[in-house]
Amino acid sequence: MKNELRVSGMSCGGCQLLVKEALEEMQGVTLAEASFRDGVVAVDYDPEAVSMAAIKAVIEEQGFKVQE
Repeated sequence: MKNELRVSGMSCGGCQLLVKEALEEMQGVTLAEASFRDGVVAVDYDPEAVSMAAIKAVIEEQGFKVQE
C-alpha cells in the first residue's frame, strides 16, 4: 500500500535522510521517500505488518510533525 503524508519541520536534505532511514528500518516498510521542499513523505508499506499510526509515530520521534 502507498500513502503520502504532509510533514512539517523538515528543513534540509539531512532531515529528509533522517526520516527516510528511520522509516525504512521499520518492518513492513518497503520504501520511503521524503522531500523537505514539498513537505511530503511517501511510504510504501504492508498494512498487515505495520500500521499508519506506527509510521506517523516514527516520523514524529525524529522531531517532525505529521499534518492531519
